[in-house]
Amino acid sequence: MAGHASGLRTIRPVSYQETDSRFRTVNDANGMGRALMEQCDPADPAYRQAAGSCIAFAEGTVTPEQVRADFIQALTSAGVFVREG
Repeated sequence: MAGHASGLRTIRPVSYQETDSRFRTVNDANGMGRALMEQCDPADPAYRQAAGSCIAFAEGTVTPEQVRADFIQALTSAGVFVREG
């Protein structure tokens, strides 16, 4: 995608509870994709939607807010606490 070849496109940060005592903050499609694989069930439709949004974001076909919303929905569906802020 023109204008983005030099670095990752960022998304408004999302913090989620990775373990009982640790939160992780992600702000790009790569970090969100890794979190989805670690925290979510691939059979969950919310996971599939969020994974597709991460790919589409990398391709430049969805907005940062759409991929962020889908990511939060997938984590919430998996029972992961998301700290909005």
